[in-house]
Amino acid sequence: MAAQPFGEHVVLFRTEEGTPAALADRCAHRNSALATGRIVESCVECPYHGWRYNAQGVCIHIPALGCDANLPNVIVKSFACAEQQGYVWVCPGEPPPDTKPFSFPQLGQPGWTTFRMRTLFEGSVEACLENFLDCPHTVFVHKGWFRSHDTRELTAIVRRRKNSAEVEFQGEPISASVVSRLLFPKGRELRHTDQFLAPNISRVDYDFGPDRHFIITSQCTPLNEKQTEVFTVITYRFGRIGPLVRLFFEPLSRRIIQQDVAILKAHSRQLERFGGEQFCNVETDLLGLHIRALRARIERNELPLPEAAREIKIRF
Repeated sequence: MAAQPFGEHVVLFRTEEGTPAALADRCAHRNSALATGRIVESCVECPYHGWRYNAQGVCIHIPALGCDANLPNVIVKSFACAEQQGYVWVCPGEPPPDTKPFSFPQLGQPGWTTFRMRTLFEGSVEACLENFLDCPHTVFVHKGWFRSHDTRELTAIVRRRKNSAEVEFQGEPISASVVSRLLFPKGRELRHTDQFLAPNISRVDYDFGPDRHFIITSQCTPLNEKQTEVFTVITYRFGRIGPLVRLFFEPLSRRIIQQDVAILKAHSRQLERFGGEQFCNVETDLLGLHIRALRARIERNELPLPEAAREIKIRF
């Protein structure tokens, strides 16, 4: 199959042992797309002239030269990749990482129910991350579905760490919405936290105790400067009826995420109209500046900022 992480055109395939492999999606002969070919004996075969490449990108067969020919030293670019929790992670840079990929919290654990979403956004990674971790927009974009306007003031504790930033909300009321009526237990105290995990992951927790907990985790892969593919894992505790709850929770979540798709598409159109990012920030933009600052420091290979914490009053 073809993929385009970080602007790289990649063909993904499996060897006979089931190991994933990732190569540049081009045959060295005439640049045909390998992703439109077939898999033969752990190799990907070009559909144009049948050249075959192994998992390391080495051409090991050129049919027109015959089986016993001395092959030229032909190699296409290969990418480090790993499979974990049902996802194949591809590293476009060098050197390959010496750590395992990010592990989605509670995925596959006993007592937890999970569903996944894959969504294309017209917007940058930073725009997506800020949207996923921005509560004030929910009362307008998702009004009545996810959250409704509430004038009560609450405290947001913003913490910046080495490679992450988080917000913990204290005294958050349960506003009237479709989500709260269907999923949130009555009379329980809510612990709500939003986290940015550098460079491209958001995590949102709605925790009502050991038997009712919702975790929404999104990994953002840039396809280019204006498009981001988002892999979302929603994992939750809902007792024995968790799988039954999924019957309405999943379509509800897909409805809500499409509202974000629409607003970010409109947002991107505005950036094109007015020539780039012209932003005004206020203190209730809790994580946006941290997202941009942490990502910029990683890109420039700079040392992290010192850890810090701050209390901010906010209303939804």
